[in-house]
Amino acid sequence: MKRQARINFDVDLTVDINLLRFELKKPDLDYPDTIDGKYYFTLSNKEKKLYRLFNHAFALQHSSQSKILNFSIDESL
Repeated sequence: MKRQARINFDVDLTVDINLLRFELKKPDLDYPDTIDGKYYFTLSNKEKKLYRLFNHAFALQHSSQSKILNFSIDESL
């Protein structure tokens, strides 16, 4: 059996908003299924809550600056 560990951390990134992609949390005919960051930041706060970022790894790889905070490792899996 492979040994595994769970890694948790918070990250602070600086990313070009054109690289961000968001998807609807639940289907809604009034809103597009996916949008880019440029469109996302024109939405109201209420509309933003309908979406979630879905390209986390891409954003992490293409950030111009990043800082990892609150890093922890749990080996008791």
